[in-house]
Amino acid sequence: MILKGPLSAARQASSQRNYCIFNAINGLSYMCLGETVLILLAVRLECPDYFISALGAMIYFGYLLLPLGKVVAARVGAARSQSIFWMARNAAALTVASAPLFCFFDMRPAAMVLLLTGAFLFYGFRAAGLVMSQPLIGEITDDLSRPRVIAVSIGLFYLSCLIALLAISFILRLNSSLWVLTAIIVVGACCGFTASRYVSRIDETESLRNSACKPIFQDCLAVFRDTTLRRLIFSGFLVNLAIIMTIPVSMLALKRGYHVSDTDALLFALVQFGACAGMSFLSGKVAVSIGPRKMILLAYAGMMLIGILWLCAPAGRNNAFLCLPFLVAGTVFVGSSNAITHYFLQTTPPEKRVAGSIFISLVTGVGAGISGMALAGLLLGWCTGGQSDSPGGYQAYFAIVTLLLAPGFWLIRRLPPLPMEKRKIRKSWLEIV
Repeated sequence: MILKGPLSAARQASSQRNYCIFNAINGLSYMCLGETVLILLAVRLECPDYFISALGAMIYFGYLLLPLGKVVAARVGAARSQSIFWMARNAAALTVASAPLFCFFDMRPAAMVLLLTGAFLFYGFRAAGLVMSQPLIGEITDDLSRPRVIAVSIGLFYLSCLIALLAISFILRLNSSLWVLTAIIVVGACCGFTASRYVSRIDETESLRNSACKPIFQDCLAVFRDTTLRRLIFSGFLVNLAIIMTIPVSMLALKRGYHVSDTDALLFALVQFGACAGMSFLSGKVAVSIGPRKMILLAYAGMMLIGILWLCAPAGRNNAFLCLPFLVAGTVFVGSSNAITHYFLQTTPPEKRVAGSIFISLVTGVGAGISGMALAGLLLGWCTGGQSDSPGGYQAYFAIVTLLLAPGFWLIRRLPPLPMEKRKIRKSWLEIV
């Protein structure tokens, strides 16, 4: 509901509750539709490595549809806009679920086109729905409650992912056919339609709709001229690029390098989403303790650690060791996302959050999506050509990726500390003296 004037404490609390319920149900939906199941479906359809790396980049390439979210939000508000795009997102998931039908009639190229198009629309509508998400969180929280709400809501999302993943693993152990995998996607879409009802119940003020109505070109220029936000854009680009080039390819390396079955691969995904859930609940406390800037730095270092772990992986399958890259992946993915959101909300005044959110997401999302898709596809084709059924080619890929990402750590260090972090630095120096 769009209200005049600031939200009361009661309405903020009600909106926070609906936002948390939305995330809990959305976690059930996403696990049935997201990148893990998409990659398993693509592998089952015998898609080439470069195509699967492109699927992994769609999560950011879909940010091309961000401006569409602003147009709709200007008419119906932030919460209602997200609800509309969430329904469209799950309709796109049903398009993905229809891809196996074309393989059944020996039309594999058409199935691949449908899979890639459906994935783009799935992530694109998701991006359009989330365009006002950060400003909306800013509306329903204050400075004190914001880290807790972000951490709890995302934690509920990943906890639901864990529950859904356990159920999916059990179902696929009973029957792992292509049609069962397709049915899981359909069930996830139905959960997504349900989740959209709760996000539409979130209250907001007129300021978000008014902000979405305004032309944002000048505000985008102002965001770019701001040194802190410009460095945040560059840091977000590097973080997203690192995610694209490490996390989706980890599942590909597991499946094709070590010949892991779908059901066993989901157990490794369970480790990743378990780490996501744990880090989501801890991120609020960690952000308060060390600050979002250090969290971004640690998360980026963790992404390089993923490459190092794959480089050190044994030639034979060792489940305990192979769990480590997925454990790190879940931790750093959530840590980086929450830290960037926290940093953005703490450094951007409310009147600039809409323009800033759109501009930053476009640059860091689409830019990283295009770059990551091209780089990952090129390197995978070069490193795994002729030996994609062994871990050696993927280890060469991760060795090159780690070297390419290493300079980014020193570039992210240029991100200015927040005032709260500066106070902690001064306090620590005083304690040392």
